[in-house]
Amino acid sequence: MLILFSITLFMSAFLLFGVQLMVAKMILPLLGGSPAVWNTCQFFFQGALLLGYGYAHLSTRYLGTRRQAIAHSLILFLPLLSLPITLSKTGFPPENNNPIPWVLGLLISSVGLPFFVVSTSAPLIQKWFAETDHPSSKEPYFLYSASNLGSLLGLISYPLLIEPYFSLSEQSWLWAVAYIILILFTLGCAICLWKVSPQIKQTNPGFYISEKPLTTVANPTWQQQAQWILLSFIPSSLLLGVTTYLTTDLAAIPLLWAIPLILYLLSFILTFARHSRLPHQTLMTLVPLFSSTLIILFLAKVMRPVALLVPLHLVGFFAIACVFHGELSRRRPSVTHLTEFYLWISFGGVLGGWFNAITAPILFPSVLEYPVILLLALLTLKTPLEPIQPKNNPPLLEAPQGDLDTWFSKLRQEQQTRKTQKSGIQFNLKTTQIISFSLLFGALLVGFTVRNISQGWLGNFFAIALLIALSITFSLPRLHLALGLTLILLLGQFSIGNMSGVLETERNFFGVNRIVYDRRGPYHSLVHGTTLHGRQSLDPQRRQEPLTYFHPTGPIGQTFEQLNSSDRLQNVAVLGLGIGTLAAYAQPGQTWTFYEIDPIVEKLARDTRYFTFLEQTKASFSVILGDARLQLAKSPDNTYDLLVMDAFSSDSIPVHLVTQEALKLYLTKLSDRGIIAINISNRYINLEPVLGTLAKTLELATLQQLDRNLSPEEKALGKTPSQWVLLARKTAHFGNLRDDSRWQPISETEKAPLWTDDFSDLVGVLRLFDVQR
Repeated sequence: MLILFSITLFMSAFLLFGVQLMVAKMILPLLGGSPAVWNTCQFFFQGALLLGYGYAHLSTRYLGTRRQAIAHSLILFLPLLSLPITLSKTGFPPENNNPIPWVLGLLISSVGLPFFVVSTSAPLIQKWFAETDHPSSKEPYFLYSASNLGSLLGLISYPLLIEPYFSLSEQSWLWAVAYIILILFTLGCAICLWKVSPQIKQTNPGFYISEKPLTTVANPTWQQQAQWILLSFIPSSLLLGVTTYLTTDLAAIPLLWAIPLILYLLSFILTFARHSRLPHQTLMTLVPLFSSTLIILFLAKVMRPVALLVPLHLVGFFAIACVFHGELSRRRPSVTHLTEFYLWISFGGVLGGWFNAITAPILFPSVLEYPVILLLALLTLKTPLEPIQPKNNPPLLEAPQGDLDTWFSKLRQEQQTRKTQKSGIQFNLKTTQIISFSLLFGALLVGFTVRNISQGWLGNFFAIALLIALSITFSLPRLHLALGLTLILLLGQFSIGNMSGVLETERNFFGVNRIVYDRRGPYHSLVHGTTLHGRQSLDPQRRQEPLTYFHPTGPIGQTFEQLNSSDRLQNVAVLGLGIGTLAAYAQPGQTWTFYEIDPIVEKLARDTRYFTFLEQTKASFSVILGDARLQLAKSPDNTYDLLVMDAFSSDSIPVHLVTQEALKLYLTKLSDRGIIAINISNRYINLEPVLGTLAKTLELATLQQLDRNLSPEEKALGKTPSQWVLLARKTAHFGNLRDDSRWQPISETEKAPLWTDDFSDLVGVLRLFDVQR
């Protein structure tokens, strides 16, 4: 019986994670690579999960577990009407209106019912198991580990085992078959429940000796419910905070985002295990040191060495997640309130996602939500938090076996052991907190500035509101509240001045863009996380000289020299604006169109205090905002003589821009002798074999050049290594470049599967650090 319930929970969680990744990938070609698409998808799935937990709680509460099992067994068959999962034919997203309502409607109609039904499994299956006569049914929370194990393996297996070998349509059919199997397992659990005779379980007051204290009350108080919410909110928020910080500011490595999520799920598995071996009290003592260290590193903008910093942030996050999820496990209620417990946990997770994905970009000019939540985690710890016991209900104790004197002696020994452990840990925790607070005060006072003191008040207000909520919920000492208020205000006014060279910072839903002054040139650079989007010299004589991977002696410089000298360019399209560097190659009489997804990038590129490529260009130009592929589809056919693709997202070209369907679109927009130039300079992904396969399928001619052996003089002048690929209908359209020994056709020795909107394999094209930018 236990194996059946465990497998059912495992399968349901595995399917939940699989369908999230699958459907998000389906939507990508329709809405482009905007982070708002991913945020909207994530918000929908979190909301649907919350509804599923709400259904589990209310249906078992008002129908009773046995009648609810019958009703749910019928509901299980409803999703079969919408399988296999495909996107509903709801037309295209609105052009001039906010697409988020359209996306939510598409998700509801396409995957809403299957996801909702599967999402109910975690609390329901545990609730059903609690009503059986299995010896472990009195404490079913360990089954939550099986659920999170399924989520963990679903997350790992999708990019490694599913995405590389199955198209989206095949994935959808496999998911449908797996769901039918899940129905059979769930029905088996319902039968096991009904085979057990109804019984009233003993809930007399008493004592309960267990490795994990178990809270048992008739009705959870508002304070307990608030604790469940906040204990799940902080790790949920930190998950997104550390992921954003690592993947944008430290290392834009593909699939790095998956590691924090793996650790997050692993913390649930370990803390809710039947016999957890995590050193909970030791971890709690170390959390202040981790939190203060990570906050100081963030504020000081310490970004090297990556090999040390990335593991440090991950270990710190994992320790905090284990402590807070461990406290959730210690504060779990009796099985009577199991579904309510999971409902509030889910609500806290949704709040964490909402705060980071939606609210934080509005409140904070940088990824400041990460150190703010680290600080709140530090302030929340006052002692090894014991579960709150209701005043009228002492904890339960299993009925005494054998001699009563022996039983009471064992109880006294247990109480003395806990008292001794608590006293020692309190001292250690207090010591590490004093050290941490001292370090934070020292660092924040050193970097305190009254400049722009009126800015960021909304973020400070929100952080203080969270602190007050934590203080009331956990009855924090007044000293912690006072320290927290002071540290939050200091945190908002921290600055290391011109030491970092940052002149301006702009943030929106697409990320954080910074204008950086580099004394070595001197240069102005536009940086998005660790990705350089352009650099301009401040030397008046070199002001209009293209730098970095657009240098005149590089591959793209050679391309423009050839095409401009032969008067072949009239209309040019550029996918990705950056700082407008390519406009330096524009000639009088030409018309250039830049496609840019981020309005902040356009704003900064037009700011003549920093960049002048657009202002001083010789051609007429326009900037079209929106996803490049979607906006390009609206342009007239046979228009462009050259289409340059330099659209980057986390240091890699968005997948939906290099599929067979995307290239077919580009070809319809090109003139007869038009050329596509693609910048594939990348530290982690090798797109050359992907483009080779696409070119062979579409019968296109190719040239590629890897320009990485730079002289010290070239590096000093601002040139960086780059790799470019040219595509054309015929080899003759390349002109003199076809006879240039620096340009070679794409080799057929490295092969990749054909990428389409239905299939792509990112893991298969990962490489070592061949090209540096």
